[in-house]
Amino acid sequence: MARTILSLAVLLSLWLPAPQAMAEFQPASWLLAGAASASISPPTGTYLAGYDRDRPSTGVHDDLFVKAVVLSKDSESIAIVVIDCIGLAHEDIQRIRALAVQRIGDVALAPERIIVTSTHTHSGPDVTGLWGSYFFISGRDEAYVDTLINTAADVIAEAAGRLEPAGIRMAMQPSQIAWVENVSEPGLLDLTLSVLEIVRRDEAESTIATLTNFACHPTVLGGDNPLVSADFLGGFYQSMAARSTGEHLFLQGAIGGWVQPVQAERTFDLAAAYGDELAGVALSMLEGTTADWFADLRFAQQSLTLPLDNFAFQMLLFFGVLERQIEDGNFTSEIAWFSIGEAQFATHPGETSPAYSLATRKLMPDASVTFVLGLGLDALGYILKPEYFSEPERFPNGEYLTSVSIGPATGPILMTALEKLVAENR
Repeated sequence: MARTILSLAVLLSLWLPAPQAMAEFQPASWLLAGAASASISPPTGTYLAGYDRDRPSTGVHDDLFVKAVVLSKDSESIAIVVIDCIGLAHEDIQRIRALAVQRIGDVALAPERIIVTSTHTHSGPDVTGLWGSYFFISGRDEAYVDTLINTAADVIAEAAGRLEPAGIRMAMQPSQIAWVENVSEPGLLDLTLSVLEIVRRDEAESTIATLTNFACHPTVLGGDNPLVSADFLGGFYQSMAARSTGEHLFLQGAIGGWVQPVQAERTFDLAAAYGDELAGVALSMLEGTTADWFADLRFAQQSLTLPLDNFAFQMLLFFGVLERQIEDGNFTSEIAWFSIGEAQFATHPGETSPAYSLATRKLMPDASVTFVLGLGLDALGYILKPEYFSEPERFPNGEYLTSVSIGPATGPILMTALEKLVAENR
C-alpha cells in the first residue's frame, strides 16, 4: 500500500508543473491579471482644482498617475482604473473607454466593463472647468485633458497586454486610523479599510497590483499650496512601492459631508506621514492571508437618470464652464457592481455621504470583502441625505455642501438603483 501511495505521488509530481513553470501553464479556469501606470502631472500654469478659483500651479511636488488593472477569466474581463484628479465626468470616462477598447487588441473587454474612478486630490488639475480665473471662465485645459484621456487609454491597453496567471488575497477591517473626521456630521464615518492584492503565480507570489479602498478627502494640503500633488496619496504610493512590487491603486470611498483628514498642520510632511501609515496598515492586513487562484469575475451595470435641481450648475452649463450633456433637465450617469472572487464592488457617481456607503455594504452580505468606490464612473459633486436640503442649518457647512450637489433626489435614486442591481446579480 505504501508503494502504491508513493507511486501516485511520483506520477502527480511529474504531471503537475513546477512552481517556476506555472506562468506557462494556463488552464482556462485560472484568473489572469495585468497592471500598468503612467504619470499625468500637468504643465506649470495649469489651474488647480478643489479650493478657490484662479490658483495656477507653479510646479510639481509629487507626480500624479493613472493606474490600471485588467482582470480576465474565461469570457469575462474587467478593468479598474484610478486617476489622480478632482473627478472625471461621465463623458470623459466614455472617451477613455472608447479609445482603450480600440487599442487593447485581442482581450475581449467591453467598454462598460472599464471602471474609472478618481482620487479627488485638491492639488491636481481642474478637469471640470469650475476653478478658472473667474466664475464664468473655465479652468479646464482641453489639451491637457486630451493627453490625460489618451494616456489613460494607453495604460489600460498596456495592462491588458500584460495578462498572466494570478491569484488574489484580500482583507477588510474597521480601520484604527485616527486622522479622519466628518466635519459636517461628526461620528458618521465609514472607516472600513478594504485591501485586495493580486499576485502572480511564481515561487514568491510577487505582487502584480494592490487595490486599497478607504474614505478620506486628499486635503491635508490647503488652498495656498501651488504645487501639483496627490496629497497624502503621494506618501501612500511611495510607501507601498518601497514595501511591495507592482502597481498600487487607491480607490476613494464615501467622502461626502466633508470627510476630511485632521489638519493639525497643512504640510507635505504630514501628508506623507498619513500616507505612510495608511500603507502600513493596508499591507499588515494581508499578512497570513492565502491566495485564491481560481476567482471568478461577475459584472453588472446600469444607467441612471438624475434631475439637475441646482440653478448655479444650470448657469455654468449655459455659459459653457461645465460641459456635460443634459436632456430634459436630467444628467445621465451610471453605476456598476462587480465581483472578483469573494470580493464585491459597487460604484457611487460622486462624493456620497458615509450613510450611503454603509448602506451599500449591507447590500452585499455574502461578500468576504466589500469595496465602495466613490467618484466611480462620474463626478457629480456631493450626494447628500435629503435632510441636508430641507434643513441645511442643522449641518456645519450645510449650505455650501448643497450648493455643490445636483439635488436632493440623487441619493435616494442612487440607492434604489444599487439595491436592485446588486440583488439581481450578486
